[in-house]
Amino acid sequence: MITTTQLLAGNFDRVGTILQSFLSQWWGPALGVVGAAAGILAVAAAIKYILAAHSGDEQKLTQAKKFVTGIIIGVVIMFLIAGLLPVIISCFQSWFESVDA
Repeated sequence: MITTTQLLAGNFDRVGTILQSFLSQWWGPALGVVGAAAGILAVAAAIKYILAAHSGDEQKLTQAKKFVTGIIIGVVIMFLIAGLLPVIISCFQSWFESVDA
């Protein structure tokens, strides 16, 4: 395994391998934590929306809708990053390998 010190010492030809190693070790747990946080926030948003709907206050209802919209946008961004990051790392890896050749 390559350390950060070795990477900064000029070992840039293995950046793709280092990123792949990082991705394989930490990507699953990171997505799990973010997914769990999104689930907890979704429950909080649902409670906030229900309470705002029962109170009849339009301002609270608007805030609850914005909260729900923010969670949906965050989940979409999370899925985009989850899908694109491995592709970007593969591109970097192939680019570094072609520059090295």
